[in-house]
Amino acid sequence: MKNVINYYYNLNPEEIRQVNKMYKFKINNDFYTLMEIENDIKKINEIYEISVELNIRGIYTHTIITNLQNSIITYINNNTYVLLKTYSKMNEEINLKNVIEFSNITTNIVKNDSLKRDNWYQLWINKIDYFEYQINQIGKKYKLIRESFSYYAGILETGISLLVNTKLTNITLSICHNRIRKNDTLFDLYNPFNFIIDSKVRDAAEYFKEQFKYNDPYESIIKYLEYNNLTDDEIILFYIRMLYPSFYFDLYEEIISSSKEEKEIKKIIDKAEEYELLLKKLYIYINNKIALPEIEWIKKM
Repeated sequence: MKNVINYYYNLNPEEIRQVNKMYKFKINNDFYTLMEIENDIKKINEIYEISVELNIRGIYTHTIITNLQNSIITYINNNTYVLLKTYSKMNEEINLKNVIEFSNITTNIVKNDSLKRDNWYQLWINKIDYFEYQINQIGKKYKLIRESFSYYAGILETGISLLVNTKLTNITLSICHNRIRKNDTLFDLYNPFNFIIDSKVRDAAEYFKEQFKYNDPYESIIKYLEYNNLTDDEIILFYIRMLYPSFYFDLYEEIISSSKEEKEIKKIIDKAEEYELLLKKLYIYINNKIALPEIEWIKKM
């Protein structure tokens, strides 16, 4: 790989460390990561534009280095790679403060339609329809999924219903991430190839749902809602995002793709009552400040 990096980038790393599909190295005081990515040229170009714009505005993100052919991407053994230049100390795990600060400073940066993920209604409808089709085809193979899917789909349908029955207009778009996961580092947070465009509440909601898998995030959520100058519409949208059980559906997809064993989903299923209780407490708290549509199953809890 040293010869490859020298050939394409005219860089001479002394030592290269491979981490999954990434090659990390240091030259003088500069840190680099050569990483494999999906080959979607339009998306890659838009991400490059975002990175450049952020850097121009003085907002940190890893710098995308073009190769000697002035191309963002480099093909190595028929795989697509990009080279990132980063600060040091990128291995530190992120915290809620990191997530909130990044969402706040990256509002109204770009208008790249292909990176936007703010049409939750259509995305969620499509996801549920596809999952239901999958289960009809292969459901017999996955007993735990077959028995639990309707429950979590029902909770998501509550979120979809709220999207339909509330007209939310005062929403700020920001640079977000598809997911915020436990053990994510600053490298992950500032990696432009993790960026999407969505409401600024998305990352916080995903952070709290990730925390829920390990402990009760209720008090931290209340502090977030009280001290982050969210509009009423953004608070409602945050609650709707909490109604999307991403921790279940993400694991579902990993199981179906055979990257995780089905027994892993039992850990999620066993916390169903805790999840319901969290949603009820948040509903009561928010409803005391903002009128939320009535949710019958939460009232009956």
